[in-house]
Amino acid sequence: MEPDNVLKFEYKELVRFTDNFSDSNYIGRFQFGKIYRGVFGQVYPIYMLVKMWEVPEIYNYKPGDDKVRLMEEVVLLRHEVVIKHPCMVKLYGYCFDDEHLGVIYSLKPFDSIYNLIPRDSFTWLQRIKSAFGLASLLKFLHAKNSTSYYAPFVVQNLDAAHIVLDEDYNPRLCDFGLICGGIFPDRRSYSGPLGCYGYIDVCASNTYDCSNKKDVFAFGVILLSLISKRVYTEEDRQSGFPTVYEWALGQCQAFESYSEMKDAKFSLVHKSMAYESEFCGEDGHKITMIALECVNRVQSERPAMKQVFRSLRKLEVVKNNADFVGANNKLLLRPCEITNNSC
Repeated sequence: MEPDNVLKFEYKELVRFTDNFSDSNYIGRFQFGKIYRGVFGQVYPIYMLVKMWEVPEIYNYKPGDDKVRLMEEVVLLRHEVVIKHPCMVKLYGYCFDDEHLGVIYSLKPFDSIYNLIPRDSFTWLQRIKSAFGLASLLKFLHAKNSTSYYAPFVVQNLDAAHIVLDEDYNPRLCDFGLICGGIFPDRRSYSGPLGCYGYIDVCASNTYDCSNKKDVFAFGVILLSLISKRVYTEEDRQSGFPTVYEWALGQCQAFESYSEMKDAKFSLVHKSMAYESEFCGEDGHKITMIALECVNRVQSERPAMKQVFRSLRKLEVVKNNADFVGANNKLLLRPCEITNNSC
């Protein structure tokens, strides 16, 4: 789709695309509603991802916020600054029909990372490919553009539930409800939590802090989830169970420093993945340390996403499976060159 060819749909059309928002098409919740698989046409089907904003059940925010989010997302996903990265969803259309708010992405979705994380069928190699693509996208969004007055973007509400994979395990970020910077220089916060439970930066000073280190923290949590097969559920939150970040910290208590963990080849990779053919023990330790560096309590000591991306490229599993993971894809390696950014 070209950015100018965005379609407007009525709610009844989305009902038809999703088979009345059936359970079989339901993928899961995102921070502000639900996402579904959809299809339009039978002879030449067009596959889509349908995202619907709904009355909040978990997060509290002011009426009207979602209408602003919808309009700003349409603007964002039509803008040349962001649409060229392969891990950004491609906008197909939107719905602004009375109180029914939704967007339609051009994508044949497989499932969300959140749903796949606990599954044994989600292999080590597929997990690495997902993390690699997401790291590339964040590196791209955080890059400074010396030829433009636009500041870097900060997503602010990264969540494993907001990352949907296609059938080739390529990740797509599909929510931008709290994004700031870039073409939204004055956008800081809405009402309610600034982020998703379990991924909110424990060191964020205030709601007006638009530091990209928030995204680094959330990426670290997602990476910890991918390698440990752990997710933080709403039931966990209500029961007061530890987040994935808190669980990881608990596993580190036996060590007094990062250097001790390095010496001990400490790893948080789930034991079941150690038996997979593409797994390398040294990678397990390295990716654990990458994740732990991302969730460092001190924001200034966390790596930038370009550093995280470089570290992931050095993993044996990435070097040995470069084509599958995307390590030979120029759009993932140097997306900043497309917009004349500096890596």
